[in-house]
Amino acid sequence: MSESNTPDFMKKLIADLKQMVADADALFKETAEQASGKVGDLRARLEANLKATTGQLAEFEARLVDTTTAAIQDALQKVSDAANQAADAASEAAQKAEDSVKKATESGKDTARHAAEAARDAAQKAVIATREAADKALDAVTEITKKAKDAINK
Repeated sequence: MSESNTPDFMKKLIADLKQMVADADALFKETAEQASGKVGDLRARLEANLKATTGQLAEFEARLVDTTTAAIQDALQKVSDAANQAADAASEAAQKAEDSVKKATESGKDTARHAAEAARDAAQKAVIATREAADKALDAVTEITKKAKDAINK
């Protein structure tokens, strides 16, 4: 990420723009008595530009906050969904393992072997689900980073 896309840079840019607007407004007020000819025309343009800039700056800040908030909420939802899927898969694997152990104690050696295979399969499914959840979380973080960068660049 380039320096001009960092949150600190954006905060400083907004603060600098606000200061420029405040300085221009102060200059505008101090020169109120010198409103003849070209100075009067310049003052009128400056007044209009100050009003427009102030509104646009406030709109930009609000849009940046809204966009970032939405991206964070979306990413958190994706991470939560992925974690729930992993938890469900792990729960299912544990239940299958428990069922297999019960069958093994009831049926003997062949069933014990089958139970071990079922437990191994369930554990592998849990690992796969966990990997998928981690991939989804990584995708969500990547997406939020992209959205934040896009919001800053707008």
